[in-house]
Amino acid sequence: MVILNVIVILVLAGIEGRPLLRDRKWAELAVFSVLLLIATAIIIMDSVSTEPFRISTVIDLIFRPYTSMVKKLLTSF
Repeated sequence: MVILNVIVILVLAGIEGRPLLRDRKWAELAVFSVLLLIATAIIIMDSVSTEPFRISTVIDLIFRPYTSMVKKLLTSF
C-alpha cells in the first residue's frame, strides 16, 4: 500500500511539476518539492505506524499554558 501511495504521489507530482520545470521557475519548484516531501512523509507515517507524529501535539504543548490561563480568566467571573 505504501508503494502504491508513493507511485501515485510521484505521478501526480510529475504532472503538476512539469510546467514549473519547463518554465524554469526554480523557486516555485523548490517550494513544491519541499511541500511534496513533507506530505509524502506524513502519508508514509500514517500508512506504516499506528501512532504517527502529529504537529498538533507540539502546538498543543506550546499554547496549553495560554489557553488554560484565558479559560481560567473567563470562567472566574
